[in-house]
Amino acid sequence: MSAPQKEPDGFVEGIRARLDRLRKARAEGEPSVGRQLAQIGVLGWIIVTPTLVGMFAGRWLDQRFDTGVFWAAGLLVAGVALGFWSAWRWMHDS
Repeated sequence: MSAPQKEPDGFVEGIRARLDRLRKARAEGEPSVGRQLAQIGVLGWIIVTPTLVGMFAGRWLDQRFDTGVFWAAGLLVAGVALGFWSAWRWMHDS
């Protein structure tokens, strides 16, 4: 008698999740062109909004404290990072 083999970490769960997504896609059908365009638009705003907020907040702080581009550069990078992280989460949660 041999011991039962263990599956690789997460392998079976990944297959089950993929099958569930496939069944759901077959049941719901293909999304409309309008829905796909709306998703692209939402994705763009998810990235752009924190970027613009970081840029404007940084410019305001730089003008207020006369620091050149210190705050604008830092908050712009932080806004871009937050935007892409949020977009990544949104794509993987949907």
